[in-house]
Amino acid sequence: MDNIQVFMRIRPLSEDEFRRDRTTESAVRMLSENTVSIPSQRTENFTFDFVGNEDCTQQDVFEAVGKRAVEQCMQGYNGTIFAYGQTGSGKTFTMQGARDEFTGPDDELRGLIPRCFEYLFARIAEEEARSGGRVKYLCKASYIEIYNETIYDLLDPMMRTCAIREDIKKGIFIDNVSEETVQDPNEAYNIFMRGAHSRHVSATSMNRESSRSHSVLMLVIQSLTQTEDTGLTEIRESTFNLVDLAGSERQKLANTSGLRLKEAANINKSLSTLGNVINSLVDIGNGKSRHVNYRDSKLTFLLRDSLGGNSVTIIIANVSPAVCNDAETASTLRFAQRAKMIRNKAVVNHDMQGNVPQLQAEIQRLKQQLAQARSSSAENNSHNNNSNNANGSGRNAGNTNTREQAAANARLGAPPFVDSASQHAAQFILLLAMRKLKESERQKSRYAEIVFELKDSLERHKRQLQQQRLVLKLTKAECQALRRSASETYVSTAENMALREEITLLQSALSAQPDSAELLIENMQLHEELIEMYSANQSMPADLLPSGVSSKDALLELDTLISPKTNTASLIKSFPIIPDDTVYKGLEDRIKQTQHDINDLELQRDKLEFQIGSIEEDWQYVNDGARELAFVAAAAGGDEQVDAIIERTLDSIVGDQAREMWATISSMYARK
Repeated sequence: MDNIQVFMRIRPLSEDEFRRDRTTESAVRMLSENTVSIPSQRTENFTFDFVGNEDCTQQDVFEAVGKRAVEQCMQGYNGTIFAYGQTGSGKTFTMQGARDEFTGPDDELRGLIPRCFEYLFARIAEEEARSGGRVKYLCKASYIEIYNETIYDLLDPMMRTCAIREDIKKGIFIDNVSEETVQDPNEAYNIFMRGAHSRHVSATSMNRESSRSHSVLMLVIQSLTQTEDTGLTEIRESTFNLVDLAGSERQKLANTSGLRLKEAANINKSLSTLGNVINSLVDIGNGKSRHVNYRDSKLTFLLRDSLGGNSVTIIIANVSPAVCNDAETASTLRFAQRAKMIRNKAVVNHDMQGNVPQLQAEIQRLKQQLAQARSSSAENNSHNNNSNNANGSGRNAGNTNTREQAAANARLGAPPFVDSASQHAAQFILLLAMRKLKESERQKSRYAEIVFELKDSLERHKRQLQQQRLVLKLTKAECQALRRSASETYVSTAENMALREEITLLQSALSAQPDSAELLIENMQLHEELIEMYSANQSMPADLLPSGVSSKDALLELDTLISPKTNTASLIKSFPIIPDDTVYKGLEDRIKQTQHDINDLELQRDKLEFQIGSIEEDWQYVNDGARELAFVAAAAGGDEQVDAIIERTLDSIVGDQAREMWATISSMYARK
């Protein structure tokens, strides 16, 4: 069992950080080659396996991290490299290099991934050449990202979504993900860059090209070794995960909003789950009993073997030297310090294969060797006993020692006199038995985890069932309210029909009245006739004059009232035009809106009445249950009665407050 290895890398200070801090002093202080501290945060000292300062090159990172991981994968161990840190701390640069600027194997800024490709295929070519063709390698690559807790296949042109599956034999795997065979480093890097261009990236105030998702590049390395003497084939298979995590960020510093803010929330949530998993694993390593919630996040569930499982895991903690980021830097180093305490159980993933006759022949050969070894040991024992009896008592002590040694060897499970071939055969059989035993133990623990997860899922389904019951009650109340409002709507519809008929009668009455424009024209014609009569006779008929008014005064007053100089606005004011049916339509719309508001208020009232009734019903259940518990306690009833009352009452209660109160009451009686 090996601990997770941690590599810390400090990137150089950026221009924005220099303008913000107004100093070039680093917030991280190097105390020794592998120990650092953060004086501004008054933290403890942090010790890691390797610490790279601002002058650390990409080649230094590969020599300390990448080369060791590739060598372990060549031997059949699973390997994982994490890049962890806050946004803008240099994770993508460490893993990939300068974005979109890769020029080939001579590029000094190329990251860990292309350097691992180069070293891996160089080692494969070396092993195949040294074995003379008996060893063959096969490499397959797949590339996914976890964006907003959804897995996307970056090698698929349509970027289809994928699902995580779990199998007893295969373990954790991604279903329906694209896998492409790679044969050289350039082909592997082209596949990687094709997927990197499809990754979700956006700009924030802290990083112009901030990764908004976790990316996982998975390399499956298979080796087939053909043995000459037996004809069997040894297969070794390892998975090499290169993980570029999205950086944690604070909304205050990143100035994100809208979709960027939602992305940041999902990123911080998954990283928080990763931290909780690591804390649980550390507690388990210290002897405490903890359940590890791998399933709370797609990232932790996918990389379960990398955290406390069958893998050689290395974490690269990327930090910023700026004083303004000292809090995030301290958080990253604490995370890395806790992760360093996790112990993984890495084993070589290999198996022996062959056809049935070959396997049967090998088993028969081993049985013959074992039988020969036993017969030869028996002959040697009998020969030694006869010679000891013939030689007399002078040899008894030596024979006694020989018999004691033989008995000790028998107790150890090995024959006392065995040749080298028999020893190898016995060791091989013992190795197979130990491997089967370990496999059965792993399956047993995996079954136990599956049972626990099924129980957890059952509890979640119970809670969802309680919520669905509440939703069903609310839906029934809404249906009843809608039925009542439907009858009221029928009455209001009849009233609206009566109002429409009344509006139609009013409109017809208005249309029967003379138009004001016609009256105006008629008045103008009468005015002209009066003017002509005035100019001709200079007087009005006596029967048309009011009493006490002369003809001249009457004509002047009439001329003033209906003078042609009177403007149109005054005429319209004197003869107002009755508006058309738009006014009545507006009134009708207002009546409809008022009726709709009344219906909404009544529906809300019904909901509140239902909620009040549900709460009263819950508290009634609580009171009844408390009385039953008190009665059972007074009667010195058994625990089974108490548990039955608690479970029955809890199933009947829906509201959260009532459930919490009932939990408190039931715990008091349970303690008694």
